[in-house]
Amino acid sequence: MSNDSRSVAIVEDHGALRIFLRDVLQQRGWDVTGVAGTAESGAELVLSTKPDVAVVDLHLASEGGGASLIRRLAGSEAGTKVLVFTATTDPKELDSVLEAGADGIVLKEGGLPELIDGLDAVLRGERYVSPSLG
Repeated sequence: MSNDSRSVAIVEDHGALRIFLRDVLQQRGWDVTGVAGTAESGAELVLSTKPDVAVVDLHLASEGGGASLIRRLAGSEAGTKVLVFTATTDPKELDSVLEAGADGIVLKEGGLPELIDGLDAVLRGERYVSPSLG
């Protein structure tokens, strides 16, 4: 898969992290279709731009948070893979997002290398779960 065909949208409520992820992924050859800070604006972004992958913060500071966005995207016809980017390690919460349709989970503590591994894995059609989650 060439770098030109890899597109990603970033839905993260922390502004500095959102911009950092955008800049780093662009430097690594990803086409960043946009960034959003709420579940509502994230849904609009992903459904209108239809990226290959959406990186979604699980605990968005908006109504319904990341979990509602994950369910909405998984049930859409956009064909976008959903990679959850989170600090939580609560097994019940993480199981529920996978059941809701997420294609993978990356812990924020894993940093950029783990995020890249997760993005690559879900693009290949694999389910990715941070190694530290077992």
